[in-house]
Amino acid sequence: MTAERISEQLHENGDYERLANELEYKLETCGWASQLRDYTRGIARGNTGIDFKNLYEITLNTATESIPDTVKMGMIKDIKSSVLKLASPNEATENQKT
Repeated sequence: MTAERISEQLHENGDYERLANELEYKLETCGWASQLRDYTRGIARGNTGIDFKNLYEITLNTATESIPDTVKMGMIKDIKSSVLKLASPNEATENQKT
């Protein structure tokens, strides 16, 4: 199964949206989102002539590196479970039980 096909099926069965919402919730509840907002606002205030593209480039690396490992690992587990469910629905259910 190709990555494109996996993505299509995740969209079709609603798992993509569920995973995106779960990630957003986890990032909000752990404080990451508010910390990143504060960091980004600080950069924007200090550089009055900055445009969105430059602000994005400046904050992207910090944003990616600052995601807590617990959030990353939890999401990897959830994504793996969703992909396994696509590959073999019965097998994925059995793997979740163990």
